[in-house]
Amino acid sequence: MEGGARNGTGSYRVTRRYAGVMATSADLYAAILADPDDLDLRWRYADAIEATDPERAELIRLYLARSYGTRESVYLHRRIRPRLAEPVTHLLNTWQLRNGLIESVTMTARTFVDHGEEVWAHHPVRHLVLVEAAGLMTEVAQVACLNRLVALDLSGNPIGDDGLATLVDSPHLGRLRWLGLAGCGIGAAGAEALAATRNLPALRYVDLSDNLVQVTAQGYGQHIDGSPVWVEMPALGQELIARYGHLPWLDEQWGWRLLGVVRWDEV
Repeated sequence: MEGGARNGTGSYRVTRRYAGVMATSADLYAAILADPDDLDLRWRYADAIEATDPERAELIRLYLARSYGTRESVYLHRRIRPRLAEPVTHLLNTWQLRNGLIESVTMTARTFVDHGEEVWAHHPVRHLVLVEAAGLMTEVAQVACLNRLVALDLSGNPIGDDGLATLVDSPHLGRLRWLGLAGCGIGAAGAEALAATRNLPALRYVDLSDNLVQVTAQGYGQHIDGSPVWVEMPALGQELIARYGHLPWLDEQWGWRLLGVVRWDEV
């Protein structure tokens, strides 16, 4: 059950009440880390920390209620942002909130290899952007917390075909739905490795723009609303489909996208 009330500062507080025994805030946060998809846990966690950290509780509720674009929520976010990534702030280049908690982070590949488990022990990260990853793909592929990701962005890292082949050989990518490989120096051999792997059963979208070959469906021309006039599957994409069968990330639907690259939280 949801309700809303203005607090003493005039900001809008969204609340949700639950029947049954309430777990401790520590128990609830551990449950969130184990199951980031369960948003009810976040509502309950906000209730549990209300007495000790009311500002963070309100921010979580505002995000869950999709009310985070208000002036009050922006000011609240600015006030408490410096402490939201603790105690691993020093390990992150940047980070973003989703559904009230940190779900997207940018890290160097070396930091991820050496300290990734520390980050995932404190935040329900679903989307990882890696920088400075060239030459480190063997080590990256061995990090077990990759299995917590639904999205991995390596765009701009010149990992090449060998780096991609090493990555897709990882046994830790079973939940990955979105993969960013724009400008990574990927050629036909890398595309073949990606199509041939059986380690990415959930993969739905791959950004392969600005590489050595065209692989995914491309839109051409432009209607008045910005949508493409027609879509074509490049020859290499057709060959991969013929060899490996239907692959969701090679579906022509992505070529019909009005706004280009699909966001990680859209698949």
